Amino acid sequence: MSIRMRKTGSIIRKAVPSFLLLIVVLLGAGCTAPFPQPREPCSGTSVPSGNPIVPAVENCTFTHLIGTTEVQLSDSESCYFSTHTPMEFLNDLRTHPHQPVMVMGVPDGWITLHDAELLMQEIDSEDPAAAVVSPISSYWPFNQTSTVGNEALYLIEGYRSGKYPPALCSVYYFKPDRSEVRLWWDTSGKQGMISEGEAIRILTNTYPDLCAYPSDGLPPRSVRTEQAPEGWYVAFIQEGSGLPILSARCYYVDNDRTTRLTGMVNQSIMVLPQDFSPRWCG
Repeated sequence: MSIRMRKTGSIIRKAVPSFLLLIVVLLGAGCTAPFPQPREPCSGTSVPSGNPIVPAVENCTFTHLIGTTEVQLSDSESCYFSTHTPMEFLNDLRTHPHQPVMVMGVPDGWITLHDAELLMQEIDSEDPAAAVVSPISSYWPFNQTSTVGNEALYLIEGYRSGKYPPALCSVYYFKPDRSEVRLWWDTSGKQGMISEGEAIRILTNTYPDLCAYPSDGLPPRSVRTEQAPEGWYVAFIQEGSGLPILSARCYYVDNDRTTRLTGMVNQSIMVLPQDFSPRWCG
C-alpha cells in the first residue's frame, strides 16, 4: 500500500467518529424543534402510542378547580367538566358559596336537554352559591355570593346559547328573566326545540364577527330567519347603498345546536332584504 493510500485511510478513520458525533448532536437537537412534541419526550419516560394520558383523579375535583388562578387557567379545568355533570357542578357551587369560580369553558354538548330539565327545578332556589366568572371578565365578585337559582339560570342560558359561561360574570353582567325562561321552557325548551333568538346567539357565539349584526350603521346590516321542522335558517345580510344587498352569509342551526354554512353571497344581487330567503340564500 502506498504512503498516499495509508494517509487517506487514516483521515477517513479519524473523520468517521466526528461524523457520527455530528449525527447524534443533530438528532438530539430534534427535542427542541418547533413542532408539537409529546410531553417531555426526551426525559426517558415512554409515552405509549394511542394511549392518552389519564389526568390524576385529584385534578378533577372541585377543590382543584377553585385553586389558584394558575390552576384555574390550566388544562386541569377541563378535567373537572369532563367528569362532572351540570347538576354536580351546581351542587358544588352550593357547597362552596364563598369561593368564586373561574371557568374558561366546557366540553361541547356538556349541558343536555335532560340537564336543562333538572336545572329548571332549581331556578327559584335562594340558597347561596358561588359565583362563576369568565377569565376575560374585568369584574371579580369579592365577598359576593350568588344563589343556586341564579346559577341554574346561568347554566340554562349556557344551554340555550351554546356557550358556557354565557356572560362575563354570573352576578354582575347576567340579568336573567325567570318569566321569559319559563315561557321558553313551556313553549319549546322541553321539546328540545331552539328558538329564533337562540339560533342567532349560537351563531354569534360561534362566529364572533357576526355580533356586528344587526346594525343601523352604514352600510346597514340585518338578520333574516326562517324556521324549519328541525331548526332554523339564518341569514346575515349586508345591505347596499343604491343596491339591495352587497353580501350575505347563510347558516342552518339544528335543534341539537350544531351549525353549518349553507351559502354565501359576495356580490350585489337584485333582491330586497325583506324578500331574501335564508333557506335558499338568495
